[in-house]
Amino acid sequence: MVDTTPLPMPRRAALAIRVLLFACGSLCYALLGILSQLSKEDDGTYGYSLPSVVLTAEAVKLLLSCCFLTAERGSLVGACRGMVECSPWLWLAYTIPSVLYALNNNLDMLNNLHMDPATEHVLVQGKILTTGLVWWLVFRQPLGLRKWLSLLVLFSGAVLAGMPSETLVSGSRQMHIDSVGCVLVTVHCWVSACAGVYNEWLLKVLGKDDSIHISNIRLYSIGCVVNLAAHILSSDLGAGQSLFAFKGYNRYVVGLVVTYASMGLLLSQVMKWFDNIVKLFI
Repeated sequence: MVDTTPLPMPRRAALAIRVLLFACGSLCYALLGILSQLSKEDDGTYGYSLPSVVLTAEAVKLLLSCCFLTAERGSLVGACRGMVECSPWLWLAYTIPSVLYALNNNLDMLNNLHMDPATEHVLVQGKILTTGLVWWLVFRQPLGLRKWLSLLVLFSGAVLAGMPSETLVSGSRQMHIDSVGCVLVTVHCWVSACAGVYNEWLLKVLGKDDSIHISNIRLYSIGCVVNLAAHILSSDLGAGQSLFAFKGYNRYVVGLVVTYASMGLLLSQVMKWFDNIVKLFI
């Protein structure tokens, strides 16, 4: 059984960190759906490459993590030494969560083509149930009857919220989702669960003695490569589409990049100080 006990800290400090991370994380999640909708063109499509947004956010997180590691080690040389000391197999192990996170982040925006932000925000909470199941299967630590019942109630509420509703006022906007959206949300919930639990396992088993910044650099470096490949493959060069990553960007897309980068760094701290079960309630 893997020890997933959160790092010890004073009770008040732990509570303050929980509250701060919860507030900032909830704000980021709420902004994702809103900014994604606002960044669309007039015809409801995206005028930019979806993988390029995640690629840019990964690059921002990688740059910030390198700066944090340099400050932690006291010099750039010390930071570089810390990066090359680890086994190449450890870098390979981070390929799996990097690919899963890349897929998950792109699904965040793709979902908005098939449902409204409110519906997506509610339905993706199904990841609470899937993460609970995957976390239990991996770490084999009991959640208790009350927690399991809470997860089931929350999951049931998310499913019921996605059912079609009638418009009370003619012309008013309502929650909606199509059949493709149902499939995408289901995939999103399982991918999110597997990515989070696998990353926690890496942090607490394979990389338990490493700095959180070193672990993040591994994750974001591979994430940049994966999303760059996805951006290139998704670009229709035959139709004259440019490979320039920032083509079609507007102020809302910039907001998306900042939100994704902030959320990624915040959640890495949640994984360091707490665990995936705590992350579920953000």
